[in-house]
Amino acid sequence: MVKLKHTYIQVQQNGKPSYGGNQAWSQDTTMRKYGCGVIAGADLLLYLSLHKKYSFGTGEFPNKTDTGDIEEKAYENFVQGMRRRYFPVIPGLGMPWWMLVLGLNRYFWKNRIPLGASFGVRDRNLTKRIRAMLAHDIPIILAIGPNFPLPLKRHKLAFYEKRGEKYQEVCKTAAHFVTITGILGEWLEISSWGRPYYICLQEYREYVRKHSCPLVSNIIYIRKRRITR
Repeated sequence: MVKLKHTYIQVQQNGKPSYGGNQAWSQDTTMRKYGCGVIAGADLLLYLSLHKKYSFGTGEFPNKTDTGDIEEKAYENFVQGMRRRYFPVIPGLGMPWWMLVLGLNRYFWKNRIPLGASFGVRDRNLTKRIRAMLAHDIPIILAIGPNFPLPLKRHKLAFYEKRGEKYQEVCKTAAHFVTITGILGEWLEISSWGRPYYICLQEYREYVRKHSCPLVSNIIYIRKRRITR
């Protein structure tokens, strides 16, 4: 299995560590319903700030506690700040992928971080790009786009939990951002709603081909770039 090199974001929630953030923790109704893109972008920057040597904004990121997790209040304040400055949510719509990419690149540019974000890779390169980013210890934001061209259709992608050696379907979703933290064969390990889940890569590809479109269902690809200023 190819995984991130460090433990993923852990937030103390009801005495237990989470696996990444969860928009449902917010007191704001719009954030709870449409904030998955904010969480994905904020968690990505937070992970990089903890484990990369780039010059991240001073004071913007919460620190780990002695137990290795992040206090819930500090995390919520951080997410609110990221939403105000970089990842705005449109009520009734959420955050299109281009706004998420724009926010990431704005943060990278403002802090002179030699990374650049773009949306979308060819299907034949999808697994290779995922593995490459994980090998460089960069989480991957995955867009499970809406049904296309008719977004009101109800086709969804299954999420699984691993129980022993088997994967059991536990829920389905669409029009949602998740974060890939590992890959094992055809299974993607992801963070969503503060918990670990798994997605079958072949099922994701079939969902994109039959019910969505690569223009809205794809990964945010992050790679090194030159600093020009």
